[in-house]
Amino acid sequence: MIRFGIPRAFRLALRRRDRWEREVEDEIKLHLSLRAEQLAARGASPDEAYREAVRRFGPLEESRARLVDAATRREQHMRRTEYVSDLRHDIAFAFRTLGRQKGWTAITVATLALGIGATTAVFSVVSSLLIHATPYPDPDRVVIVEQQASKGNNTGIHVSILPPTPIVNAWRTQSHSFDALEPYAFGNGSLGTEPQVAKVITTSILPSFATFAQRNPILGRMFTTEETTGHAKVALLSESVWQSRFGGTHDAVGRTIVVNDSTYTVIGVMPGDLAVPSRGRVPTDIWLPLDTANHNVGMRAVARLRRGVTIAAAQRELDTIAVRANVYPAGQLPFVAEIERPAELVGFHDSLLLLMGTVALVLLVACANVAHLMLTRAATRTREFAVRAALGAGRMRIFRQLVVESLVLAFGGAAVGLGVGWLGLKAMVALRPAGLTELDAASLDTTTLLLTAAVAVVSGVAFGVAGAFQSSRRSTQDALKTGALSTSHSRRSDRVRSLLVVTEMALSATLIVGATLLVRSVRNMQHTDLGFEPRGLYAVDINLPAKRYSTPAANAAFVQALVSRIQTMPGVHSVALSAVSPGSRSFSVGAFEIEGEPSPSAAQGTSFTDGNGIDNSYFATMGIPLTEGTLFTDTTAAANQVIVNAGFAHKHWPQGTAVGHRVRVSYQGKGDWQTIVGVARDASTNGPGAESTAPLLYGPIGGSVGGGSIMIRAEPGTDLSTPVHAVVRSLDPLLTPPTVRSVETIVAASIAGPRFTMLLLSVFTMLALLLAAIGLYGVMAYSVIQRTREIGIRVALGAQRPAIARIVMLRGLALTLGGAALGLVGAYWATRLLSKLLYGVTTLDAASFSVGAAVLVVVAVAACLVPTRRALAVDPILAIRAD
Repeated sequence: MIRFGIPRAFRLALRRRDRWEREVEDEIKLHLSLRAEQLAARGASPDEAYREAVRRFGPLEESRARLVDAATRREQHMRRTEYVSDLRHDIAFAFRTLGRQKGWTAITVATLALGIGATTAVFSVVSSLLIHATPYPDPDRVVIVEQQASKGNNTGIHVSILPPTPIVNAWRTQSHSFDALEPYAFGNGSLGTEPQVAKVITTSILPSFATFAQRNPILGRMFTTEETTGHAKVALLSESVWQSRFGGTHDAVGRTIVVNDSTYTVIGVMPGDLAVPSRGRVPTDIWLPLDTANHNVGMRAVARLRRGVTIAAAQRELDTIAVRANVYPAGQLPFVAEIERPAELVGFHDSLLLLMGTVALVLLVACANVAHLMLTRAATRTREFAVRAALGAGRMRIFRQLVVESLVLAFGGAAVGLGVGWLGLKAMVALRPAGLTELDAASLDTTTLLLTAAVAVVSGVAFGVAGAFQSSRRSTQDALKTGALSTSHSRRSDRVRSLLVVTEMALSATLIVGATLLVRSVRNMQHTDLGFEPRGLYAVDINLPAKRYSTPAANAAFVQALVSRIQTMPGVHSVALSAVSPGSRSFSVGAFEIEGEPSPSAAQGTSFTDGNGIDNSYFATMGIPLTEGTLFTDTTAAANQVIVNAGFAHKHWPQGTAVGHRVRVSYQGKGDWQTIVGVARDASTNGPGAESTAPLLYGPIGGSVGGGSIMIRAEPGTDLSTPVHAVVRSLDPLLTPPTVRSVETIVAASIAGPRFTMLLLSVFTMLALLLAAIGLYGVMAYSVIQRTREIGIRVALGAQRPAIARIVMLRGLALTLGGAALGLVGAYWATRLLSKLLYGVTTLDAASFSVGAAVLVVVAVAACLVPTRRALAVDPILAIRAD
């Protein structure tokens, strides 16, 4: 129909053009002849009269063109008016038609709304966090510059190396790959004085950072270069701190604040939407000037690539500059530049892409369901279309009406879907784990709205075209005959609807397998033996200001006093010191060597070895037993004693003992040998998933924790926050109140991300399964209606109820098993995307595939029950008489 309609439209347009030109030419000739007759009547000869008429008329070609353009514009205006009028009538007719079938319309709109709503909710997060990851100008060229070990790392996680200050300065002055490179440094600190001390995040930046981000202070001014190099005590407030601490008043500029026991003068307020790229989107409370001459500050850098420069080329240039900076020994480059896109800093980047793929499948299931509904409705309206065609309606007119109806449905589904997506997004943010703070920045943006509109238009046109083709396949004469659809037409339509149901079932089977794998993975994490008892264990994080606790003696004195006071608290059983709290990791950088074994080759590059500083009470407090050896007998640095984990010891000394052997971490050929005095049971203090055979070195802490923790074993449920804060306040009123965390909560948080992904994937899978079941139910119900006469004849000839039920159920199961087979084959490939999210289960887990097939069969049986009951209730006399 469309194939023949397009050439016809071109022919009509050309004919109109020729007609306008002929009409204009005839009108000009008539005007000239009449004027010539008037002049001839006054005594002029016919030739002179005609020439004078032409002269008075003016240039003929210009006049012809003007008149043709006027006719064209008039015709176009009339056509637009007619088109708008017809469109208005089509829309009104669509609403009337759909209003007469409220149930069908509600199901169609709801189906589209669920598919579009799920897509909108997840795409809002993708758009906010991945597509628009930074609010800076030219976001497609904004990158994060860090360093990584030259041969990668062996930790299983992303480890960022903060480049030394001399290298960052060299990059800024010598690199030609960037339009700008801005270093920055994060810091944890305190704001205010006792009793109003609050924890804050500080970010040190250069004055040029405001130009890079195109964000100027909303109040006051930016730092100057002199303030940066002159160590001036000036600060900028974030908008949130300005509102909460100063009430948003303009007199905040010029006032003084105390940050980390130092007094700063407030010179301005930065906008609340300004942030530097970071993992977890850390919000900045206080902005400080960055001293690029301070080599003790660990810097990160955000940069803007020059147009046409690739990331690989920029990394090569930065490495060349780093070699010339003479920070590392000649000819060596243990750390190489690593350039990432801001979107790669999102903590659940892979899970987000997985969820986006999942909702895309849900949307496909919804669209297949709606396509089935539209085809079924078009089949029931064949006689209506035939009557309209017999009364003079052309195919294009009917086609346009069907497209308008489907567009009305699609935009209705999109409008409701936006509401569903908004609620879904709010639910995702409300249910998010505490560690996924990035989700707070997700919102419905313009990109999401455009996507929703595009889905509505594409689906509306597609459904309308499908319905138009369905209705155009039969002649008007056949459609007007008494009876239902012809056998060939019925079979053809039935095959299309069956194919749609098989597709829905296949997509649902793939999702079920993926969701089952994640459920089993999370269950394995929850039941993993961690190697210690987290229940009743608490961690008190200590962060002592370097200004007042500048010496190890002052640090140790405060820590020992705090430990002594905590030990006397009611319900406390034991206390220990740890340089690293549960949920965190500390690495020694260098080559790990075992005495008596070959040293790692230079080609293996720099490695990372887990380590922790502890005292002798640590293992008893944590509930980690020693499997051999003893605790530290000498905690001095000269003794160099170390305790290792059992997995590492059994790997290297399976038949003997690790005690007495020596190990070391060598960086640039330097590193002291440490003697193993004990072996401790493997403990996953960061949650399940740690590699048990990787070396973990426990060394003596020496009484000073600095930025470490105090581990407390107490009665489960004991409230330690209030008494610990009171003790800290009594020892140092200016110290920021420490954080008291339950290790049980920390362990639960370590699997919160996979559990959240599992929850969302399960919800979307259930949604897809529900839509697929509705689609199967629709096909079976329509099939029963089509075969009513056949069923009546079978019953009249003596067919029993079980035989009739078997006919209906077997067809439904055949469609389901066909979809399940295709879905399981698709799952074989699709589950590879889950490999990084699985724990204790493989991507080809037989139980998960079996569950996927079983769930699909159960749902199919449930969807076929109602159509089967209708088939069993057919009265043979009425069925035969009705035809």
